[in-house]
Order: sequence, then structure tokens, then C-alpha cells
Amino acid sequence: MIFLVIGGLIQSCAIAQPLVTLKDASDKTKKVFDEGRKAAMAQSFGTAKAKYREALQLTPGFQDAMMELAGIYFSQKNMDSSIFYLNQILTVNPKPSARVYFTLGTIYYDRYEYREAIPLFEKYLQSDVKNPKSVEDAKIKLANSQFAIEALKNPRSFEPKPVPGEINTELPEYLPSESADGTVLVFSRMIDGQEDLYFSSYDGNSWSRAVPLDAINTEHYNEAGQCISADGHTIVYTGCNMPGGLGSCDLYISYLENGKWTRPKNMGAPMNTPGWESQPSLSADGSTLYFASDRLGGYGLKDIWFSERSPDGVWSTPKNIGAPVNTLKNDGSPFIHPDNETLYFMSDGLPGMGGTDIYLSRRQEDGSWGTPVNLGYPINTSGNEGALVVSPAGDIAYYTAIKDGGKRSKEGFDDTDIYYFQLDSAIRPKPVSFFKARMLDAMAGKPVRGLVQVTDIRTDSLYYKGLAADDGTVLVCLPKGGLYGIQIIARGYLFVSESVEIPDGGDADHPFIAEYLLHRIEESKGKAMVLKNIYFTSGSAELSPVSDAELKVLAAMFFANPDIRVRINGHTDDVGSDEDNIQLSVMRANSVMERLIELGVSAKSLSAKGFGESVPIGDNTTEAGRKSNRRIEFEILP
Repeated sequence: MIFLVIGGLIQSCAIAQPLVTLKDASDKTKKVFDEGRKAAMAQSFGTAKAKYREALQLTPGFQDAMMELAGIYFSQKNMDSSIFYLNQILTVNPKPSARVYFTLGTIYYDRYEYREAIPLFEKYLQSDVKNPKSVEDAKIKLANSQFAIEALKNPRSFEPKPVPGEINTELPEYLPSESADGTVLVFSRMIDGQEDLYFSSYDGNSWSRAVPLDAINTEHYNEAGQCISADGHTIVYTGCNMPGGLGSCDLYISYLENGKWTRPKNMGAPMNTPGWESQPSLSADGSTLYFASDRLGGYGLKDIWFSERSPDGVWSTPKNIGAPVNTLKNDGSPFIHPDNETLYFMSDGLPGMGGTDIYLSRRQEDGSWGTPVNLGYPINTSGNEGALVVSPAGDIAYYTAIKDGGKRSKEGFDDTDIYYFQLDSAIRPKPVSFFKARMLDAMAGKPVRGLVQVTDIRTDSLYYKGLAADDGTVLVCLPKGGLYGIQIIARGYLFVSESVEIPDGGDADHPFIAEYLLHRIEESKGKAMVLKNIYFTSGSAELSPVSDAELKVLAAMFFANPDIRVRINGHTDDVGSDEDNIQLSVMRANSVMERLIELGVSAKSLSAKGFGESVPIGDNTTEAGRKSNRRIEFEILP
């Protein structure tokens, strides 16, 4: 600020000086100026500066000498002196070269003096400029300056702390990802210039000592830029310059089977190209993979792309996520939150604090992505911010930062650690909890790999469908404030029905966790099972459309086991007369049977019976008890 005051005084003194260009200068001034140019060409910059200053003493309004001095000081990173001479040009020339505005604006911008930079970039863009690259650069710096002023006035809450436990070391650790239940953290660590993947487990208080993923890591190649799936059973990562690769960096995939990671497989074309593919992020249901690439056909230099997996496991040809997320510059490090609606990513092509900033975009009702929102200062700074991952509950974010007091490695890499912080409420995703189940054979106790279907009852839409892992487990992320129907079917086993409500107050620390003992059909004859996701219009036998999800899965059990015979049992609470309750239970049981027949189940396999209020399973003196008594069952007949 002292310099600017002095500069202002000099400007006020020099303002009376007339503009003089080289063609108008005296012969003596030209001679001294030429001597300065020769000295500059000979790299004698001390002599050159002395000659240019001498020319200015002879002719105080000599613009060419001011420009040369500003240029030399700029190249020598003496920005105070460069600013002084560029400002002198503005005092003598009301219409200077556009380069003066651009250079002076850039110096102020790099010094974070955004208020001084803004009018200079505006004048540059209003001038008759010809360089498209400089025009684009000026537009970005102008937008960044305008954003930074407001961001600095309204800082976000930001108190980062190193992740507790034995993860961070004196070596660089970076690019973390976490399973949805918060029990597994995978990240990259560099040892002697070699990048490998490590993982750690959470015991409820801190993270365990990280160990290498030996089944994935190689001896001579780098493994980094990864993501672990929500259920912790899939890892997609980046491998560069590997044998058999398609491009400089490709995406690879590995699965956890029988407690071990499978041999990694290159995801191949069209996922990978001769270009660069990296920074993957899997959606919580495993059906969509987001990643960064510089492949042909993109928006800018590097873009975010996505591929969708079909039910038979084939990945589609990747599509560009498009504007407004992708820009003409670099966009990458996507992280799709388990809510499947909030995408975090980094970019240097959107208004920000400078360098690469972190943004979020929210999926709109029509499936498009909304206008990106900068996460703000001090999460973003004038430097380069990178990848960010957010916990399912949406309150904790993990990221990589240079450790205070850390030393650079001999290869020149910074000592980075993994940090976490509480995410400001305005930039949080939709909070998500999860349903986690394990399926076992009721007699043998061995895992059963059943087909799991989750339906959003309130919207009558299929939310998830997939096979459990080989250990019989499944994890499905569920947005809070929802009511979900869960059906499990396995060949030869009795159908399982569950209803799960995730309240608004629910979070990832209090998920719905269950163990299901699946009974073989031949061992289940004479046993009745409640269908927990069958709904009727109040007081009638008219089936609600949301019941279809459950009935279709039940029908699939018949198709897989065509020899079974089932009776549909209807029950009511004790409200109303015995006769009315018997009639209502019969009508509701018949409605279910008729719908199953419509879905293709043989009528010979079905019968229906109403029991009214005669077989309660709950206390009819409470609302919860009466609710449990109003039920539909299916019973395997001998």
C-alpha cells in the first residue's frame, strides 16, 4: 500500500508530461534508448535499465523506455518496479497498448489485489485486442477477481485436522476414498517415487495402521487415483504406462471375492482410449462410473465423462457430462456422493480463487446438472485444490493437503497428508444412511448370494437391484426421510420381505443392519411369512400400486420354483365387527392372489383365505400392535 501511495504521487507529478513515442523522441534520447536495447539483447540488464532511465530523464514522457523497464522488471520478478513503470505509461497515454492493461491486471491478480485488477481486465477486454488466448485468460481472471472479493468477505467454516490413526506418515499420502459404512479407507502412498494403494480399517475411534493392497500393487508401475465402491467390494483405479495399456493412463478394476482382491483387469475400450483416463468415482449402486479424460470429442482440455453398467455387467460407451460442469479448460477429480444427486469436482475454467478450485453441482429433476457452486474460501485458495470426498451423512469431507513442516522428497514431491473437516451446511449433499444385510442359509449357516431389490415406496420407483456379494452381504445407500421396501430372493429359498424407514434424523452412524436366515422352500412348508410391503387403500381391498414391486418379486419365486403351492392369508386388527373383518381379510387375500395370476403365476399354485382378527401377532390395544395385525402372509402348503 505504501508503494501505491508513492506511485500515485509520481503519477500526479507526471501527469503533466506529454506523451512521447520513439518516432517523436529527440536524436539524443533515441541514441541512449538504442544503447539500452543493445545492452538488453546482450543480457546486460543492469546497463539496459540505466540507459532506459537516462532516456526518461532526457524525455520524461518517453513511453517506449517505460515499457522496456516494466518488461525487464517483470522478467526479474520485481513486480513493484514493473507496476511503477506500467502506471507511468497510464499517466502519459490515455489509450495505451492493450498489453499494458493485461500485464498490469495480471500482476495485481497474482498479488491478490483483486480490486486493482478488475478495472484493468475490463479495459483490456473493451480494447481492440486480437489474441484469443489472452482474451480467454483475461475473462477467467476477471471472473476470479470478482468472485474472490466476495468469497474473502464471506469465508466458509473450515477447520481441517489430520485423519486420526496410523494413516499419515512422513511419506506423501493422498487421494482417499471411503466405503459407505465408513469402515474402509483406501488411498495412495508414494515411496521412492513409486505410487501404491493402501487401505485402513476404522475401529470406531481411529483408523488402523495402513497396509498395502498387495493383490493390486505392482513392483514397477504406479497405482493411484482410485475409488472404492459403497459396499467395499470393488476398486477402480488408475494405472499408467502399464503393459497392454491403451493409453498413457488407463482405468483398471478389481473385485473382493472370498476375502481376496481379484487380479486387476484393464477396463478396456471404449472405457479406455489412447488418451488419458483417470480419477474414477463409482455411484453408490455401482451402476455409473464417472472419471476424467483428455480423450477426443471433449469440451475442453480435460473433461468429466461417465459410463453406465448394464444388468449383465457391460459398461456403455462413455458420454461427456457436458456443460455447465465441463469447461474449455481442465475439469476433473469427480466424486459422486451416495445421494446420487451431488457431484463434487475440480476445475480451473470456472470463477474461483485462482488455480484449480473445488465445486459442486446438483442433479436437476430432468437429470441435467445444475450451475456449479464454488465451495468458497478458505476451502479454495489462490493455489491448486484437488480431489474431495464426502461422507454419506454429508457432514465430513476428506481431502489432501501439504503437511505443515513437511519436507519434499528427493524426487521433488511434497509431503502430503490426508485431512478431514466439517463441511459447511450450505455445500453439503443430501444426507444418506444405508441398509446393510447379510444372508445366511438358516440350517447350514453358509452365505447365500441372493438377489436384492429395494423400492422407494413413497415414489413407487425401483431404487436398487443387484446380487449380494459372495459372502452374502449387501449394502445399499438410502436417502434419509424415506420408506423403502426390500425383497430378497434366492433360488430354492423362501422369499424374504422387509420394510425399512430411514427417518430424517437417521445417519450413517445409525444405519439399518440386519442378518437374514434364509429357509429352503422344502423346509418351510406350513410356515407363514408376512409380506411387509403390501398396501391397500384405507378400509378397502384395493391394492396400492406400490405393492407391485413386492408382488413381482414374489411371482419370480414361483417362476423359479414352479412346483410349489402357496396360500395367501389375510388378517386384520380387531377394529370393527368380526364379520366385517373376516370379509375384508378374504377380499384382500383374493386381491393379492388375483394380481399374482395377472403377473403370470399359475392359478393352480394359489389359494386364498381370510382369518379376520382371529390370529393376532401384536397387541390390539396399541396402534403399533394393530398395524402389525393388519397383514398379508404367504404360506407354503405341504
